Amino acid sequence: MNARVKGLRVGPAHKAITRCRLHLAACLVLLPLASWAQETRIIDGKKFTVHRVEHGQTLFAISRSFAVPVEELIKANPEARSGIGIGQELLIPQAAVVKKEARHAPALLKDGELSHTVGKKETLFGIAKRYGTDINVLLERNPDAVSGLREGAVIIIPAASAQDAGDPALRPAVPMHTINHTVQPGETLFSLGQRYSVKPEAILAANDGLPEGLKAGATVRIPRMGPAPEPSKPPAPIVAPSALRRIGLLLPFAAERNDSTIEASATAANGPRFHEASRIAAQFYGGALIALDSLAALGLNAEVKAFDVGDDALQWSSALKDPALTTLDLCIGPFHRAAIEQLARSHPRLPIVCPVPQSNKVVLGFANVTKAVPARTDLVRHAARWLAAAHARDNIIVLRPDILSDKEIQEPMINALNAAMTNQSGKLRDSVLVLRTGRRDLGELAVKLDGARLNVIVVPSEDVEFAATVVVKLKALAAKSSIRLVGMESWLRMDPVSATDLDALGFTYASASHFNAEDPATQRFIARFRERFQHDVDEYALLGYDVTFQYARALMLHGRIDADSSVPEQPLHTGFRMSRTGPENGLRNEFGVMLQVKDLKVERAQ
Repeated sequence: MNARVKGLRVGPAHKAITRCRLHLAACLVLLPLASWAQETRIIDGKKFTVHRVEHGQTLFAISRSFAVPVEELIKANPEARSGIGIGQELLIPQAAVVKKEARHAPALLKDGELSHTVGKKETLFGIAKRYGTDINVLLERNPDAVSGLREGAVIIIPAASAQDAGDPALRPAVPMHTINHTVQPGETLFSLGQRYSVKPEAILAANDGLPEGLKAGATVRIPRMGPAPEPSKPPAPIVAPSALRRIGLLLPFAAERNDSTIEASATAANGPRFHEASRIAAQFYGGALIALDSLAALGLNAEVKAFDVGDDALQWSSALKDPALTTLDLCIGPFHRAAIEQLARSHPRLPIVCPVPQSNKVVLGFANVTKAVPARTDLVRHAARWLAAAHARDNIIVLRPDILSDKEIQEPMINALNAAMTNQSGKLRDSVLVLRTGRRDLGELAVKLDGARLNVIVVPSEDVEFAATVVVKLKALAAKSSIRLVGMESWLRMDPVSATDLDALGFTYASASHFNAEDPATQRFIARFRERFQHDVDEYALLGYDVTFQYARALMLHGRIDADSSVPEQPLHTGFRMSRTGPENGLRNEFGVMLQVKDLKVERAQ
């Protein structure tokens, strides 16, 4: 060995190089994870950065690190609206990067934490406000910050600390797995994506691109979020599925009243007509019977009894005294709030499901009552959360007429929308613009419209006169400005409101359900219903199936009905996201879906 090299001494220059290398090594630890081996993908002429989700990461943290608003990430990755999975590929739209925020974007660290570099004159309070978190949370994670901040220092933002961890944007990534699906005739990648809430591209990737196409009878892998179930040891039910369940269907058949209605209308030009309550009960009952048949094939051992509770207090008061009610494990029905309250008082231990739309007041003070259909205020809050996620960068204007009957939904909309907006990056303003209007005029709306961006006009009102006024006047304004109208589902049933005008305005609303005629499961149900009952299906038949399947299956698997007794099967037209406000109150369903009128059809909103 060369003696000069062997006896090399480390001088000042070499010490500087050594320090530099050490400093570089330390910096590499704090580099954003997204900066490693980033792939750029071009889809339909648009450039996307591909980010593979790591353990502990959240949509919120990824959004901040890439300086792309959460709503833009969801637009590019619709399945992320319900959460993200470890190993999932997220498309980051390069065109959506907020350049002003990109210059100071935090680094994405291990376990989804963010590394924020303190700027000039920045305070801990300001940083906490920027990330929507609490100062105490920051101090706990960064104890050195107690003595103050200096420019250039690094503050670690804990994962999922920005708001309630129940928010999908702050929910940490969960493991991914695949399930096997046998392709049915007529199924497409699109319909499978809709059914399982995944992108068709993700199904292709999980099946090596499906080189032979999607063939009926073939088995394909569907990527899913969450830990994979153990096929050899499925979760054991609390009570054996074979145990006998006694289920009561308390429906307003109103047999006597229906007989008189048919007799009175027998000579009418269109022939005899059923009493409306009887027709609804028959549809619901038909859907419930098909659900029970499906559950029997899955192992349900049930003794089912139908009770005619009528549709007035005299009839149901008598029916609710039936001694057979004391033997039941589950009651589906009655439909009327007063009947439900009467039954809940007399049978406080009997699980009772209110299966049709009712006010949330029906569960107040009755812990044994479950409300299966979301209330109007629940749908308003769902719409508010969607608006904040999808349109924070647009010009959102809430119209607020002085109409007494609308106040119950105006306040929840405004409050929920402002709360949801606080955590959106790249938003146009911190709170939404609320515009007072008259019943027949829209006040100063015309001057509040922004010609350079989309104007999202939100109208939490069910007043027919005002709804008609809004549609007519917005149609005229839409000739010069880009407008999207967000209203209430009841507008679709208002005679003065034109369907073509709603279509032209991109009318969007929150609903408790969505009927997809192209879904194979729905098509099979319709065929079975028609074959068995020789009658067409309406929304109450679908509701009868979904509600009965949901709660009878929960009873079969868990022996109880509560927020944790989940049923994995996909309903036909509604969903179930149950919650309880206080132990003294019953469960209510907070599920909602955003729908849009497009080409005179109703589809899921984008």
